[in-house]
Amino acid sequence: MKTGKEYIDSIKAMNFELYIDGGKITDIYNHPQIRPAVDAVAETYDFAFRPELQNQFLTKSHLTGETISRFQHVPQSTDDLIRKVGITRFANRQLGCCSFRCAQNIFAPLLHTTGKIDKDKGTRYHENAVNWIKRMQKEDLLGCPAITDPKGDRRIQACKQPDRDMYLRVVDKNKDGIVLRGAKLCQTGAILSHEKLVLPCTTHRAGDEDYTVVCAVPGNAPGIIHISVRQPQDDRRKEGAEIDLGNIKYGVHECIVIFNDVFVPWERVFMCGEVEYLDEFNNMFGACHRPTTGGCKSGWADVLIAATELMAANNGLRNASHVKDKLADMIAVSETMFSCGIAAAARGIELPGSGYLPDPVLANNAKYYISKAVYELIRLAEDITGGILSCCPGEKELKNPEIARYLERFVKGVDDAPAEHRIRIVRLIENISWGLGSILHSATHGGGSGQACKMLLYEFSQMMPYRKEALQSASKLCGIVK
Repeated sequence: MKTGKEYIDSIKAMNFELYIDGGKITDIYNHPQIRPAVDAVAETYDFAFRPELQNQFLTKSHLTGETISRFQHVPQSTDDLIRKVGITRFANRQLGCCSFRCAQNIFAPLLHTTGKIDKDKGTRYHENAVNWIKRMQKEDLLGCPAITDPKGDRRIQACKQPDRDMYLRVVDKNKDGIVLRGAKLCQTGAILSHEKLVLPCTTHRAGDEDYTVVCAVPGNAPGIIHISVRQPQDDRRKEGAEIDLGNIKYGVHECIVIFNDVFVPWERVFMCGEVEYLDEFNNMFGACHRPTTGGCKSGWADVLIAATELMAANNGLRNASHVKDKLADMIAVSETMFSCGIAAAARGIELPGSGYLPDPVLANNAKYYISKAVYELIRLAEDITGGILSCCPGEKELKNPEIARYLERFVKGVDDAPAEHRIRIVRLIENISWGLGSILHSATHGGGSGQACKMLLYEFSQMMPYRKEALQSASKLCGIVK
């Protein structure tokens, strides 16, 4: 397994094609907008080497029998599903941001679906998937799920779009492989990842066979171009700020990824044109991914709650009854988010020969609840913090000798804590709430929008036996059925 340093060295060696602020970047790791995100991922690699964490972060591969990172594991029990939610919460609590370790959530659905296609059509996708997962485990590689297509006019089917590349598609096939053209947006961690796992972002229909493609692509494959997106606090990083960053150690990076006729050999392809299998595949991936959100967002929330409590203490209100009441509400939201993820994992079902799948109803319910709950978390944090959250002076003002003494006097709260501490807390709350890679946007749209989860929550619930039982019970209890 890789140490954090070995991970950093491997990313430095990849020579990604990346553009930031209109210019091409050659030294990726030392760029101020990239390094905090790389360092965050490196920390997750080092977790596996801390003796007190190895019981949680290490396990045995069911494919090879070798010791691997749990981030690379194909869940073989509900306990594995539960542990993944737990380690995600721990990781995000340590980082105060995304831990970028979600690719593993696709492994069980990938093995299950490729096995079905092979059985029905005589393909070799399952062998490809097994070999790729083994390599991810053996080399301890980071994967980035490349999902979100530009989508163009959302009312129009992929194959009927005026610009046919609004959804990533296969533009050529030959005996050696396929060629991809298009783009993927909202790519969290793409420039930090060894591999891109290309997945369709929606369920396509007949006629969209060229868009029905699942494959693994090296992150630096020829033809891949990364374009960094603008995010809050980017300018602060360029200016060499520290206090104004909020999170002074770690960060998030996102970009648009262009696939400019990227060649993918057949041994890296797991689905190509089999549109009839896509609905189930996408739904299973959603069910696997969304409980992790319960760990992800509760980890961030833990830091937000702690920062808010620090601010209350700095304001002299830590023991005020109304502040305790609001902090308790924040804790309740965080623990409910976590509980939703744990419940979906605990009610998981086996995909024979492939792995375990969280309960689809509870999984989508977890994400739907979380997509709304974070707004309440942020509202309470802002309520307790006060107006300074949107009216806080900057780091340069604090360091200007002509005015610093005024800020040191009038921006502080309790007398025994300097103004700088209060400003640092404000910036951390700002960062987590609606700053760089914020909990708000990540919970609302990351891993599927709340609305999409709500729709699936309804559809999956209709298939559950207890719905039919409840209908019968209601009919009997009100006297419609005797």
